[in-house]
Amino acid sequence: MATNLEFISSTTISSSQTTTDIDNIFSANYDNYFITIQGLSTVGTTNTSISGRLIDNSGTVITASEYDYAVLEMKANTTFSENKNTSFSRIDRITQIDQDPEAGTCALYVFNPYDSSSYTFLQWQSARSIGGNGGGLKGIAVHKVAETIRGFHILDPLTTAPYDTGKITVYGVK
Repeated sequence: MATNLEFISSTTISSSQTTTDIDNIFSANYDNYFITIQGLSTVGTTNTSISGRLIDNSGTVITASEYDYAVLEMKANTTFSENKNTSFSRIDRITQIDQDPEAGTCALYVFNPYDSSSYTFLQWQSARSIGGNGGGLKGIAVHKVAETIRGFHILDPLTTAPYDTGKITVYGVK
C-alpha cells in the first residue's frame, strides 16, 4: 500500500456532543483514507465505547443493519475479549473513552468508500485508558452495500457519556 498521506480536513471538538459528522471527506481523488481520532474524552465520569457509521452520497447517516464488525479488546487489567456482530446498525468500539485526562485515540483506515461498485472496508487500532486501566482495541468492519460513501459519523451509541474534547483528522492515501 502507498505511504503518502495528503491532508483533507480536521475537526476539533470543543463542546459537549454525542455525535459528530465528518462529511464530504471521501471523493474520487483517493481509494483509501486514514483517519485519526485524538484526545476524545467524556464530559462526566461515565466511560463509553464510541461507534461509527458511514454517510451515504445523499448526506444521510446509514443506520440500517448493513455493517459487520469484529473487535479484539486488549485490556491491561483483565483478560482479552472479543466483540463482534453481523448485520448490525453501527460499527461498535472504534475507541473507548473516559473523563479527562483519560482519553481515547484511534488510527482508522477506510478502503474504497467512494467506489459505488464496492463494499466499504474499515480497519483500526485504538488506545484507551478507563478508570486508570490502559488497553487497546483492534478492529475490522465492512459496510455490506456497494454504494458511494461521502463521510463518517461517530457517536456514543447509548448517549450516556457525551464527549467534549478531541480532534479528528482525515488524510487521503496516495
